Amino acid sequence: MTSQLLLNYDHWTSQLDQHSVMASAAEVQGLIAGMLSAGIPADAGTILPVLYDFLNDGQALNTHLKGLIEQLIAETAKQLAEEDYSLQLLLPSDDDAMAERLEAMIEWAQAFLVGFAIQQTDLSLVSPDVREAIDQLTEVTRIDIYTEDDASDAENEESYFLVLEHMRLLVLTCFNEVGQKFTISEVAAKTLH
Repeated sequence: MTSQLLLNYDHWTSQLDQHSVMASAAEVQGLIAGMLSAGIPADAGTILPVLYDFLNDGQALNTHLKGLIEQLIAETAKQLAEEDYSLQLLLPSDDDAMAERLEAMIEWAQAFLVGFAIQQTDLSLVSPDVREAIDQLTEVTRIDIYTEDDASDAENEESYFLVLEHMRLLVLTCFNEVGQKFTISEVAAKTLH
């Protein structure tokens, strides 16, 4: 599957609906990115059981959807590790309503925090930059999408994209400072034996 289709929110929504998975596409990728950023290796065998618990009441997914999620794990891991900061968050397109995009962004951030907390339960062990990133991602989850404001549509669009870009950088901070160190040390430990 192409990277473009793999990160297409509508495609994922359709796939998840067809297989009666209650989670959104944003939650699926957010959870994966959180686990990877906390140092869980990009190994489907490690990540899938956690996804089953969170997304499907512990039940395995059908082979087709499992294959798609394995591809999403690999693609998300690849994008997190790229030095050009090209991480794409699996969110609705710019053509979708702002409320839908905001809701998905909040779901993504919430799922990321859950995924990160699975591995990194003691934030006193991470750098102040990572603690700050976690605090700021927590703030994103508190955005009230139902509050009317006086801002124009253009101002709302600009604010949305600024928050989105900031989120990407926060996630990359977590991955670069925690995820890569843990994963690299795991790989080094395995090659020493």
